[in-house]
Amino acid sequence: MINQTKTQLFEVFKKFDKDGNGYVESNELIEISKQMNEEITQADVDRLMKVVDSNGDGKISFEEFWDWWQFGKNEKLEKLVFMKLKLMNMLKSINSEFTRFGVSLEQKYEPKLDHHYWAINYGDFQSHFKFDVKFKYKGSGVQEDIQQEVGVPQSKSLQIVFIFRAIKPALAKEKLEQLWNEYVQKLRENYDKFILPTIESSLNIEFQERKDSVAIVINVSHPLIDMTFESAYLPYCEKLGKDVEVFMEFLFGIKNGITKLMKKDQIFIKYLLEGFIMEFKAAFNSDLGKKLAGVIIASFGQEAARKLVQKKGRGMQGELLWPMLFKSSKFHLQFKNMEDVNQFLTSLGLSDLADEQPTARQLIDELKGDLQLQQIKNPKSDWHFIYRLFLILAEYFIAQGTININIPFAYLNISFNLEGLKEVFDAVFDHEKQKQQKTN
Repeated sequence: MINQTKTQLFEVFKKFDKDGNGYVESNELIEISKQMNEEITQADVDRLMKVVDSNGDGKISFEEFWDWWQFGKNEKLEKLVFMKLKLMNMLKSINSEFTRFGVSLEQKYEPKLDHHYWAINYGDFQSHFKFDVKFKYKGSGVQEDIQQEVGVPQSKSLQIVFIFRAIKPALAKEKLEQLWNEYVQKLRENYDKFILPTIESSLNIEFQERKDSVAIVINVSHPLIDMTFESAYLPYCEKLGKDVEVFMEFLFGIKNGITKLMKKDQIFIKYLLEGFIMEFKAAFNSDLGKKLAGVIIASFGQEAARKLVQKKGRGMQGELLWPMLFKSSKFHLQFKNMEDVNQFLTSLGLSDLADEQPTARQLIDELKGDLQLQQIKNPKSDWHFIYRLFLILAEYFIAQGTININIPFAYLNISFNLEGLKEVFDAVFDHEKQKQQKTN
């Protein structure tokens, strides 16, 4: 992929090199910017040349251009390259590589935001088992983002939306709705005085059938939550202002899916270490720390805020000020080979784990004994409802989807891919043994 990316960047470089002499010079940068209606000043060009022209000869070679592309800073040249890639229909393929080894192109060209990217991974694989957690806050509101991400209008209070991939969405929705109604009816029959009133007074639950999924939309309206929003949260949002934006994303992934995990004698720790990735991205206003400090002072009063800072000491000051230290950062630690897992574990001080590595099934058997999970299979158990829910999910759903928690001005989106979860479910509740016994 890197060779492909380098070839595509060379095509862009040739478009910038108007006279074809193998170098991009300052006058050519100005000319290309005019063509794309993104005129830059001579001062801008001088700053760009300092960043990209590493040997200081007053012109940019392709190797300097390539080094800048991999390790450069957020400058106007990136916007010109971005636009040129888009015009040349190369954006999609090259952006996937840039996202894999840095921040994505779509997130970079917002001059008012700082961007940070940190990652560590082993190998270069597509993750089959992954959690991707995104948080977004915008002072101007996130209604459009939620509509696009989740497909439902945002609530004025707390909103939770579950979206699960389904094999037969219409039937899956029907089964979930039926189970929920039975659960509520059982609460009524048992004269429940705690859970039932909360459900009836605070939760508005809607089941939606979609093209290849089922959505469960829960709008929460509780006096305590509403009061918290009105008296505390919303006033803070107003003080922060409409121009504040915060975006954070954390990705954890593993090359192998759960199906491989459940294979006989599959060593659990090797499964985890093979092709894992942890990735963190962040983008926020450069003056966010100052704004937060200002809100604290305005809310508590200057004297109270001063005492708070004195009590917390330098730790609190550091928490507020560290985002202002860097305009951008990128850290990526990539392991290509891991020849000996035991040696790696021993080096981490985990020699016991290296000597006696359990399989996934051994871990599940131990979990079953500790939690006594078999009890929820009993129809008389208070938790039997959970078991029936698992049965429906295992039969009608694919273990892919999103969990969305939405509040005014912000949302948390958790997407997951856990294909093969049914094998774990069968192992936990001994369904495989039951099938064998019926067959015999």
